[in-house]
Amino acid sequence: LSKLALAMTLPSLALGPLVGTLVDRANRKWVLVATDAARGILVLSLAVLPILPLSMVYVIVGLLYFANLFFLPARCAIVSEIVQRNHLVRANSVLSIGATVATLAGFAGGGIIAATMGWRFALVIDAATYIFSAAVLTAIRTGYGHYGSEMAGSFSFGTVKRILRCIHGPTRLAVLAPAFMTMAGSIAYVIGVSMIEKNYQQGTMYVGFMVGLSGLGMTIGCTMTARLLDLSTRTRTMFIGSFICIAPVAMLGLTTNMILLGFAMLIAGLAAGPVFVTSETTVQEDIPRRRQATVFAVRDMLMKGVMAGGSWLAASAALAFGSRQAIVILTGLILATAALILRPQE
Repeated sequence: LSKLALAMTLPSLALGPLVGTLVDRANRKWVLVATDAARGILVLSLAVLPILPLSMVYVIVGLLYFANLFFLPARCAIVSEIVQRNHLVRANSVLSIGATVATLAGFAGGGIIAATMGWRFALVIDAATYIFSAAVLTAIRTGYGHYGSEMAGSFSFGTVKRILRCIHGPTRLAVLAPAFMTMAGSIAYVIGVSMIEKNYQQGTMYVGFMVGLSGLGMTIGCTMTARLLDLSTRTRTMFIGSFICIAPVAMLGLTTNMILLGFAMLIAGLAAGPVFVTSETTVQEDIPRRRQATVFAVRDMLMKGVMAGGSWLAASAALAFGSRQAIVILTGLILATAALILRPQE
C-alpha cells in the first residue's frame, strides 16, 4: 500500500507544474476528453488482464495518476473559458458539489459492487464511467482554442518560474490555503481513522459516518458560497475558512464522543467548501487564461506533497507521543504555521 501511494503521488511531485504549462498550450477541451479516455482504458486493463504482478499494478496506477496531472488543471482552467466572469462563483460551487456527491456515492457504490459482484466488475463499471465522461465532454463549446502562440518562453521549468511570479496577494492564499487543509486532512486520516477503528467495534461504519458528515458540510458550504459570497472578502474567506476547517481535527484527540466528533467533521466540511470555491474562482479571475492550468497544477502539486508529508509526520508523531497527543500537537502546529504563512497581504 505504501508503494501504491508512492505511485499515486510521484507523478504530481515530479512533473505537475511542467505538465500544467503543456496544458496551457493545448486545447483544454480535448485534453479533458483524451485523459478521460486514457484513464478508462487504464482502469479497464486492471480488470480484464490476468492477475498482474504487483510491479505492473504500480505502473498502471502511476500512469493513471499521470493522466490526472493533465485532467485536473484543464478542468479547473476551462471553467473561465465557458462561464461568464460574474457566474464563476456559482459554477465553481456547482462543480464542487458535484465532485463531493460523486465521491461519496463512488465510495459507497464501489464498496457495495466490489463486495457483491467482485472487484473486477467494479473496475469495469469504473472504466465505463471514464469513457462516458469522455463522450459527454466532447459536447463542450468554448470560444478558445489553445494558447501556444501566446505563451512566453519554452516548455520548461523556466516557464513555470515566470508564471509563479504571478502568484501573490489573494492568488497566494488560493494556492496555499487548500494545501494546509489537505495536510490537516491527511493527519486526520492516518491517526483519526486508526483511532476510531481501534476504539469501536464498528469502526468502519463510524469512519463512513464521519466522511459522510464532512461531505454533507462541504455541500452545504458550497451552496452557501454560491448564494452569499462577496468576492471583495475572498481573502478573508480563505484565511478564516481554512482555520475553521483545520481546528476541528484536534477534536479527534480530545473526545471519543461520536456526536461531538460528527459535529466537528460537519463544521470542517462546511468551512472547506467556501475555501475551495474561492480558491478556484480567485485563480480564474486573477491569472490570465493562458497561465491558469500551470497555477492549478502548482496548487495540486502542493496538495499532493503535503498529503504525503503529513501522512509520514502523523505516523512518526503517533509513534513518538501517542495518537491522541500527536493529533492535538500537529493540529496546533498547522494552525500556527498557517497563521504566519496565510496572513493576508493585500
